Amino acid sequence: MEEYNNNNLFFNDLIHLDHAFKNSDEFFDFIFPILYANGYVKQSFLAAIKAREAAYPTALPTQPYVVALPHTDIEHINKPFISVTRVKGNVAWHEMANNDCILQANFIFLLGFTEKDGHINLLQTLMACFTEGDFLQQLYECQTTEGFIHLLYSKVKF
Repeated sequence: MEEYNNNNLFFNDLIHLDHAFKNSDEFFDFIFPILYANGYVKQSFLAAIKAREAAYPTALPTQPYVVALPHTDIEHINKPFISVTRVKGNVAWHEMANNDCILQANFIFLLGFTEKDGHINLLQTLMACFTEGDFLQQLYECQTTEGFIHLLYSKVKF
């Protein structure tokens, strides 16, 4: 089983600050070419992530900012990653376990895993960070990609 840690999941080329999107499909259309060109995902990823998000939405009503945690099945992933996007403004995203409710997501933590069920501990760690009072606020206020990724490395411990 592959061991996940923050040194092999966060990458500078997968941190995106202040991009605007009309909806989740537009986000996936933006991020897919980056992931594919750098070998993180297979060609099948784009259709799979859109279908999974439509069936099992992932926005969490975290405070003070809403976080979406999209992911898909391991057969569409070549190497593990966490891509983090801070949305300019917000983007409409369906709430996890409540497809009838639309939240306005501020952050998108796109998860790519290669081990079935290997993401459960990571999800718990991320959820704990999201509920810390100042973590999302610090990410929201960060001015540079370098500072952003430093915060991720220092606060998100796998």
